Amino acid sequence: MVAQTLQELVENPYAAKSYIVVLKPYDFDTSAETTIYLSDRGYVSSPSESPANTYYEPRVVEALNFQRSMFGSGRVGGQSVPSFGQIVLANADGGLDAFAGYAWDNRSVEVFVGEKGGDLSEHFKIFAGQSKSVEFDDLEVRVILRDGQDRFSRTFPPNSYAGTGGNEGSAIMEGLPKPICLGEVYNISPVLVDEANHVYQVHDGQIEAVDAVYDNGHSVSFTTDLANGRFTVTGHTNNGIITADVRGAKPSGSYKSTVGEIIRFVASEYAGFADPADIDTASFSALDTANSAAVGVYVSERGTILDTLDELANSIGAFYGFDRSGKLNVGRVEAPTGTADLELDSTNIIEIERLPTSLPVSDVVLQYKKNYTVLSDDVLGSNAADRDFMLRESAQVEDSDAATAAIYPNAQVLEVDSRLVDSSAASAEASRLLALYGTQRDVYRVRVKTQPFTLKLNDIVEITFARYDLTAGKKFSVISLSEDAAINEVELELWG
Repeated sequence: MVAQTLQELVENPYAAKSYIVVLKPYDFDTSAETTIYLSDRGYVSSPSESPANTYYEPRVVEALNFQRSMFGSGRVGGQSVPSFGQIVLANADGGLDAFAGYAWDNRSVEVFVGEKGGDLSEHFKIFAGQSKSVEFDDLEVRVILRDGQDRFSRTFPPNSYAGTGGNEGSAIMEGLPKPICLGEVYNISPVLVDEANHVYQVHDGQIEAVDAVYDNGHSVSFTTDLANGRFTVTGHTNNGIITADVRGAKPSGSYKSTVGEIIRFVASEYAGFADPADIDTASFSALDTANSAAVGVYVSERGTILDTLDELANSIGAFYGFDRSGKLNVGRVEAPTGTADLELDSTNIIEIERLPTSLPVSDVVLQYKKNYTVLSDDVLGSNAADRDFMLRESAQVEDSDAATAAIYPNAQVLEVDSRLVDSSAASAEASRLLALYGTQRDVYRVRVKTQPFTLKLNDIVEITFARYDLTAGKKFSVISLSEDAAINEVELELWG
């Protein structure tokens, strides 16, 4: 009897595996997407299966070689790293040469694994993502893979002013980006779209509120057009630098202010992910439960969606990525605890390497309530509103541990440039980070002869080993994994 679940298949070292690959590139000849069905063994689906009576050509040499990481190698925190990999297909006969005439960028790829002899329903999806390109040599075609994070490389903000006058700005503004305001931001520099009527824009879309407007740090009167993210300065001649405090994006009447809420909104609104079909909603709910504090980001110059998501995630020690089904999920970096998802020892560890690690930190300095327009003393004068804040790039809190400093004389200060806006939330996060990084943490690279395709980032792995003070067993979090279907090996980077 063939395996009925992926877990059964993984746990059976004697199971003969069968791989199926479904590719959906764009065919220029038909001006439409085409579907290509491939396998490693050859397969014809029955009339009762879906798709029915379909031939899966035996071309798959290497079904999946794929790498996922939370962050850069050996790091916990910082810029998120897009996942990547490849599928290798046999092409010695030139039967796949037509692939050169297809468009492969951002095209659907699915990979399934089952047991030899199983039908389609007994093959389990182990990857859903997008192709990036194809590469050829005389014998093989390699389909280069990315997961959905590749969409976050899109330009952000996406829309520009037409330069046709009025709220589209003067001719000189043609092509300038329309700003994006997410969550709660302070002292931002709005875009002057209509100089004659003193109209400014803070967000390309509906917003929650404009809480204050300043001219050289002094409060002025204004009216709002919340539906279009604009305000008009009234009863005042603009003599200086106009800034504003704003609560931003309110799509469909629902204001977004937490890291989870904003990442989810940006992913659906600007990266094209269907919500909830492409979203792991439970992970977003869990992140907002872990940290429901307000944050804010103002984007007025072009970058990428990835830049903005990293700003948000790093504010609360979070990460984001895609699971095997292709759904966007989020989580928070925590000390590894609880029941292990995988236990490793000398029976399944092929190679183990202890990687260099940083010293524990004895101090955490966390910046919050970012000041988006730092004003000079001579501009502000002596009676400006919140003068002390407007002179500085942000407010900040600090938490320290003298005991850690005594044990580690060269302990470092961890500085975090967060987008939190509340002092209590900032203090709580600083204390959490000090507890997390104020103790010795180890990083190991482990290569194991175990069946791939079940572990995911942030899973818990327990290692029991005769070296490196691991004899009693120690739990780690998975921060990177590389899976090779051809040899059934997994390389893990573990932190804990």
